[in-house]
Amino acid sequence: MLKFFKKNKGDKPEDSGRYINLKIKEIKKETDDAVTVIFEKPAEPLQYKPGQFLTLILPIDGEEVRRSYSLSSSPFTDENPAVTVKRVDQGKASNYINDHLKPGDTFKVMKPAGHFVVEPDAQNEKTYILFAAGSGITPVMSIIKSVLAVEPKSTVLLIYQNRHENSIIFKDELEQLEQQHPGRFTIIHFLSRPSANWQGRQGHVDGDNTKEILSEVVNGNFDDAEYYVCGPEGFMHAVLQALEEQGIPGKQIHRESFYTADEPAKKSSEAADDSGKTASFEVTILLDGEEYKVQVPPEKTILEAALDENIDMPFSCQSGVCTACRGKLLEGELHRGDEDGLSNEEIEEGYVLNCVSRPAGPGVKVEIG
Repeated sequence: MLKFFKKNKGDKPEDSGRYINLKIKEIKKETDDAVTVIFEKPAEPLQYKPGQFLTLILPIDGEEVRRSYSLSSSPFTDENPAVTVKRVDQGKASNYINDHLKPGDTFKVMKPAGHFVVEPDAQNEKTYILFAAGSGITPVMSIIKSVLAVEPKSTVLLIYQNRHENSIIFKDELEQLEQQHPGRFTIIHFLSRPSANWQGRQGHVDGDNTKEILSEVVNGNFDDAEYYVCGPEGFMHAVLQALEEQGIPGKQIHRESFYTADEPAKKSSEAADDSGKTASFEVTILLDGEEYKVQVPPEKTILEAALDENIDMPFSCQSGVCTACRGKLLEGELHRGDEDGLSNEEIEEGYVLNCVSRPAGPGVKVEIG
């Protein structure tokens, strides 16, 4: 049984059960600007669902840098867990991973998290329609491999946006899967800057061609289809709007916003509602079987105030996108910032992101996990 201790301000937080150490087995070059980091199997098997992410805690220039990266491996087909990382221009973590990590390196990670997932069942007979752009393919790849391996009656369609042929992450592996599963797995590529020899579709995935593809594939019968969308903001907006206009129920649409991990779109202090920030309020945090009381000043979010007290809160992007800090509001009211990472259903169920949330009054209680 785990034993928990309350921490006093100034104490160094103890590692909770959410952290493990992973050792790199292999670095695989995927494209000119993307690598897959394959880890050795940890002593305790890593339990994760297709589509979840790891938060890597990297020692860069004397500081711990946290970044969340989706697991591109499948728990059903791959012996070793792996994440795939695309280089970001001047990105501290992505450049460090692409240029400096090597087999044998070991570092701490937060255990898998995230809700952009599939839970495959051999009895399922579904249609999965997956939209990905660029490195948004990483969680989608885990989903594809898992569904094809576990659900023999299901079919998968991937609509994949890239710039040119050489930027297609997992290009060869995807083609192999399509050949191994004829009639069950189909890929439609879109390239915005293809070579003269490209025979596939050109341009960007937008609302019109999304509707065209849906018309061809499902013929207006959306009852059994599940939709997964992952990519940058403009891509996701176009696809999600097209799905909504087709009348597809929100519960069948799953999304994962891919932010630039090295350059969060907005600081947490800028992301929250500016109204009513004139007083400090105490917030009760339930975490790992312990209860903490934290005074949250008006200029701080719940996450920031908790970290100031050395409470070992899970977090990564601090921009309301990755959902590593997700909690459930049990009591009280919050000023909520931009929670791009939460679905409407999650918000209705009471979930919040502590990195962009502030108490709106006394009596706030949130449960983490």
